[in-house]
Amino acid sequence: MEQNKQWYQRRVRAELLSCTPTEMLPKLCKLLPSPNTHVNLKNSIKADLYLLLLHFSQQQQFSEEQTGALVTLYQHILNMVLGGKELMDLVLETSLLLTGKKELKPGMKLDFYTPDQVSTISEYFSKGVFQHFKLYRFSMLQEQEQTIISLEKIVNTCPPQGSFDPPPLAEAISDHDIETYLNAPPPESPRSEEEIEGEEGEQGTVDLVEEPNPLISMANVQTVLDTVGNDIMDKFTKDMKNKCTEKENQYMNRLSKVKKALD
Repeated sequence: MEQNKQWYQRRVRAELLSCTPTEMLPKLCKLLPSPNTHVNLKNSIKADLYLLLLHFSQQQQFSEEQTGALVTLYQHILNMVLGGKELMDLVLETSLLLTGKKELKPGMKLDFYTPDQVSTISEYFSKGVFQHFKLYRFSMLQEQEQTIISLEKIVNTCPPQGSFDPPPLAEAISDHDIETYLNAPPPESPRSEEEIEGEEGEQGTVDLVEEPNPLISMANVQTVLDTVGNDIMDKFTKDMKNKCTEKENQYMNRLSKVKKALD
């Protein structure tokens, strides 16, 4: 059983290493697993991290064994981030494992990397998870907020045959009837008997024509307006003349003082 599992893992690693990044991503989402990467940010970040790691292994031309060990080490580091470990703990753990001074699991020691490969892997971790440690921790531990816009389902159906929604056009009122109704004069209110008797009495009497008031004529109104306008203009002219004279005197006094000072 253990041999079959190891054979399957080697086969999976070989398939992944032979794929392009575009072909590798959907396979990674099934293996991790990381479903719904188009809406789940955590799964999308997780898939991208492992995709970059495998692409790095391809560039460094790591063997299947070295790639598998690197993926296991990376998973161990990410689990430490999720477990709340600090940055120094991650750095110390990574250095001990890569140098072979500590076993990742009982009997599993990463002693098959050359010094140059250890240096390259350390630089990759430094520029990624170590340099952006707070970003990694926040993106993995922060719960994604979900905004539910609406759960209401609206179904529009056609009205059944023979219904009055919308009403049949044949039963609509014609435009002529509508215009006639709108242009009709307002109805007259019924008159009382007293109004009728008053009208009959007025017909028998002679209407008295009131003479216009001689005091209220257009000539009188024009005279009043002219008088008021002349009074206002005279007062305005006198005020302006007095103010101009006062300002002129002030300027003359100032000029005389300046002249005396110059002399």
